[in-house]
Parts: sequence; C-alpha cells; structure tokens
Amino acid sequence: MSIIHKVKKELKRHLTFMLIPHNTIKPVRITFSLSFILFLIVLWTGLTLWAGYLASRHMDYWRIKAEHNLMKLKVMFFAQQVKKSRQMLEEVRENDENIRSLLKLKSKKAIIEEEGRGGPSLHEAQDLTRLLEGKIYEMNHRDIYRQTSALLEETKKQLTSQQEITQYVEDQRAIYRAIPNCKPCVGRITSKFGYRVHPVYKVYEMHTGVDIANAKNTPVYATAYGTVIYCDWQPGYGRLIIIDHGYSYKTYYGHLSKYMIKPGDYVKRGQLIALMGNTGTSTGDHLHYEVRLKRKPTNPQKYFKKSLFEKQFNKSLLANTR
Repeated sequence: MSIIHKVKKELKRHLTFMLIPHNTIKPVRITFSLSFILFLIVLWTGLTLWAGYLASRHMDYWRIKAEHNLMKLKVMFFAQQVKKSRQMLEEVRENDENIRSLLKLKSKKAIIEEEGRGGPSLHEAQDLTRLLEGKIYEMNHRDIYRQTSALLEETKKQLTSQQEITQYVEDQRAIYRAIPNCKPCVGRITSKFGYRVHPVYKVYEMHTGVDIANAKNTPVYATAYGTVIYCDWQPGYGRLIIIDHGYSYKTYYGHLSKYMIKPGDYVKRGQLIALMGNTGTSTGDHLHYEVRLKRKPTNPQKYFKKSLFEKQFNKSLLANTR
C-alpha cells in the first residue's frame, strides 16, 4: 500500500465530539472528518497570521505617524532657532557697520557694499511662503542644509570683519602709544624748532628741537611708549637719552643731570626717565627735546597738547626740591 493511499484513508476517518450538558438537555453529538478538522486548523492559523500582519501594519502606521509628527516639531524648532540666529547676526552686522562708521574704516574684503541693492533669493521667497502658510515643517534636508550653509557663511564674514576691526584698533592703539603727544616736562620754551643764532657759537643754523627751561632736577618724562636705545654722554647734548617708539618715531632728551633709566628699558608715556640739567653745550638748566620721524627732525611743538601729567610734574618737582 502506497503512502498516499494510507494518508487518504486516514483523512477519511471521522472524529466524533459529544457535548453532555449538566441538565435535562440531550447530549449533542458532532462528527467531523479528520480532513475537515485539519482544514479548520489551517484556516484558523491563516486568519491568526493575517490578523497579526494587519495589526503590525497598523502599529507601524501609528509609529511612523508619531515619528513624522515628532520630526515636524523638530523642523519647526530648528527653523525658529535659525531665524533667531539670523536676527542676532543681523544685529551683529549693524553693530559692525556702526563701529566701522565711528572708526571711518572701510572693509578691505568688501563686506560692506557701497551701493544699496539686494533682495531675497528664490529659496528665501519660498521659505517666507511656507512660513506665512504655516507649512514651515515642509522643509526638507536640502532646505536645512541651504539655511545652515548660508548662516555659516554669514558668520564667517562677520568673524572676518570683527578680526579686521580688532586688528585696526590694535594698530591704531600701537600707533597712538608710539606718537610722542605731550610735553616732556614743565617749563618755558626758550628756543623753538627751526633756524636760529646758536646761543654759544653765535652762528645761524638749524635748531633740531625745542629748549624747555626750568629749575635744575626738574623731572623729565617719556612722551610715548618705547625702548631706551641710548643713555650716555654725547658732545653738544651732554647727558642724552634716545627712545625708540616704533613706527619710525624717536625722541631725544639732552642736557640731563641724572638718568633714571638705562639702555634696554621699556618705558611708558609719563614715566620718569631723567632730571633736567645743564650738561653739554648749554647756557643754563633746560631740556633739549627732539622728535624725529623717519630719522628726520620734526617740530616737537606740533605734538604738544595740554600736559596729561601736570599734577605728576608738580608733585615730583616738589619732592626733588625738598
């Protein structure tokens, strides 16, 4: 007997189920063939699997929908943060322009346009439309990349501009520190810059500085920041100090009675460097003061302004006369 014949024979067998109630109702007898029972089992299993599949699809739908809503919230939050960042950058740009206007500084990198022109790009117009229609969440990854890239480029420009302004201010500060812009001591100017008859040799010649007369040991102060490059006796000048201030500026202090610094010292504007005297070719106590720019003598008086150290001069003068 073949296996298929045996299987068919077994499937034709019947199974009887009896339901016996605990009352007066007669027992119920139900007979099914084995093949029908197997069919019901297969059908039930299929329905169960199909229901599970539908349920899983339904769960995936709600999960994806939840993730989509969460992504919309994230995109909206990102868009709001980008907007705030751009507003802050715009304030930074306005401050940058105001600082440049105060400093009268033009951008070497053409950050500030001279002509008033511009307008939104096509993408920016589309962003505005989405915002007005309440569909800002429809931004895709290309829109996000575009906005972040634009924000990054604007940030780089502002950083470059700030660095340029900082460098300009540092340069101007260094130049200001190098310019001898005050009187070196208290006293009366007895001989100006220019041609004169020499008080000792009685010849008509160029006077390369100014003479400021006062009592012996009157304090002499540095008129700008710089490094002492000479501090020694020199014919004609007597005891002489030369300070190199950088940016081609040097100052000379002659006829001194005493040095208060030494070669190589770095001095500040208003720092005591010497005491007035009558050394070298001189007719009395005074300071011979020179300002040289690019090795050429220039009129020191054009750098004078109301002394910033008048009180300091007076205090030092009183201390040295006691």
